[in-house]
Amino acid sequence: MFEAPSLLYAAAGLAVFAAALLPRLLMRAPVSMPMVFLGAGVVIFSLAENLPDPDPLAHSDVTIHLSEICVLVSLMGAGLALDRPLGRRRWATTWRLLGIAMPLCLLGLTLLGWWVLGLSLASAVLVAAALAPTDPVLASEVQVGEPSEAQEDLDGEDEVRFGL
Repeated sequence: MFEAPSLLYAAAGLAVFAAALLPRLLMRAPVSMPMVFLGAGVVIFSLAENLPDPDPLAHSDVTIHLSEICVLVSLMGAGLALDRPLGRRRWATTWRLLGIAMPLCLLGLTLLGWWVLGLSLASAVLVAAALAPTDPVLASEVQVGEPSEAQEDLDGEDEVRFGL
């Protein structure tokens, strides 16, 4: 009845439409957009009989590529929200977070994993990298407002939100 590419295009179009519509609908709700998409995936894969098994280990190549696409799209969305011109002083908070806070966090988490949890050094570094505060997508939940042209809007911007 329906061909696979048509269903894929329809699902992608529906996902893009939902991604555009859901932030406004969920603004005051206690759930986030990823929670809605995860729930939709569980419902779809439990109700539809002809879908392939969604095991990420069985389809590791597809999982890796979809993860890369999701990260790129999320990073692009977080980057588009920034409207501050480049400059050493304008980005001082961000440079301090990247150059001081994040390496110290990585070092501290590595040492905790190595000494306290008894992990090997490589495993401790991996856990530290996973737990370090480096996710701009999560930070976008508290990020700056919409890009604006007016200089007075940039001056009144919350520095902590911009740093994140």
